[in-house]
Amino acid sequence: MREVMEHTAGKIYLTYLAATIVGMVVAIVRGAMSVPEGGEPFLLFGWMTAPLVAGVIFVLLWLVGYLVYFFKFWPYR
Repeated sequence: MREVMEHTAGKIYLTYLAATIVGMVVAIVRGAMSVPEGGEPFLLFGWMTAPLVAGVIFVLLWLVGYLVYFFKFWPYR
């Protein structure tokens, strides 16, 4: 962790990861992943529920952030 915090790109990367975590928490608190009582669940493509979609988006954001940081800004090449 010390190596990441010693350069600007690492700080931006960690801020990006923290922002995605905050975004996921906000989505959970606002009820984006819950089904209203007596309502139908949100389905994407007919089989992906809202929590699954949110999880996939979350993982993809982390993957893109990691790949950009690792291949463009990694300090120990």
